[in-house]
Amino acid sequence: MQFFQPILPQGKPYKFTPLKAASSIRFKVSACIELSGIPSGSGIAKANGLYYIIGDDSPYLFVLNEELVVIEKIALQDVSTLEGNRIPKPLKADWESLEIINEKELVVFGSGSRSPQRDLFARVILEDEPKIETYIITDFYNHLKGLEILAGSELNIEAVAYNNNVLYLFNRNKNVVLFFRYDAFLSYVQGTGSLPSIQTKHITLPKLNGIEAGFSGAVALQHEQKILFTASVENTSNAYDDGEILGSYIGVLDITNGFADNSIPYCLVPDTKEKLKVESISIINETSKGKAEVALITDNDKGASELIKGLLIW
Repeated sequence: MQFFQPILPQGKPYKFTPLKAASSIRFKVSACIELSGIPSGSGIAKANGLYYIIGDDSPYLFVLNEELVVIEKIALQDVSTLEGNRIPKPLKADWESLEIINEKELVVFGSGSRSPQRDLFARVILEDEPKIETYIITDFYNHLKGLEILAGSELNIEAVAYNNNVLYLFNRNKNVVLFFRYDAFLSYVQGTGSLPSIQTKHITLPKLNGIEAGFSGAVALQHEQKILFTASVENTSNAYDDGEILGSYIGVLDITNGFADNSIPYCLVPDTKEKLKVESISIINETSKGKAEVALITDNDKGASELIKGLLIW
């Protein structure tokens, strides 16, 4: 079941919402698995009993079974620039955002943090032979850069969530959520429609060592009007360079009537062998209201990826 999520008339950005911790939220880790052969994990989605994973410097969409064995690699772009299993940083598309639209369709976004290399959008139709539609969306990203809410900021799309024909893009810099109708966006990139009406929301996230966390992952629940999000903290001054990893958060956003102006529960993701940079989140199972089994993907900025399973209660 999906809830109707209206797009409100265009106007001023939604009111600023301070982020407050709720003592009730808990995240309990159940498993940590290193993912061999998948570099720089940046996005994860689960559907059809399979895990779909992207890496920000890989040209592939990796398909894994329940045992987390790679059973297929789907090329999202030209693979000729690969060095080993990674694309050099100046050339990479920076695939950062992955989401399930339905059991037969995925969407993937480049971050937009370097133009035109990272101004890409891919639509993956999951058939016996997967069909890839790739679009250069520089004009769309330039429009986002010109929005008042992003003035003096950088574009760095790190996450996407989907709920009942609405796409939510999460910009890491300034922690801005941009949302619009998916069908209108698809018509626009395919050249048959106009630019979709875009709504915005600014969220303030918690700080570690005086540095505010930045959005890194998101996924919409199916049985509640909420989005689960992850946010990481890095000691870096821009959207291009990596920095020292300080830790990551997981939390819940209420998207009732756009966004509800109430407290946003969050908690730290427990570190494992080292400080974790959680890049994305997907739902394994919504066990009951206020409880979900989730999968997180992490990137240690050295090319290694780890999948973390756990139970989130809020």
